[in-house]
Amino acid sequence: MEFHEAMKAAGKDVELLINAGMGHSFYLNKIALDLDPPTGIEFAKLIEGIVKFVDNH
Repeated sequence: MEFHEAMKAAGKDVELLINAGMGHSFYLNKIALDLDPPTGIEFAKLIEGIVKFVDNH
């Protein structure tokens, strides 16, 4: 979240997405996505958020 705050302070248009129950979203474990429904749901929300941000910019 420090990077998000630094980007905001620099005047950049940023959004912060927080995935419930996920420590971080940069490590995507394919097995977890396939076998753990909550992880799969949160991953789908992350992708939706990225698509929405890109579409709006």
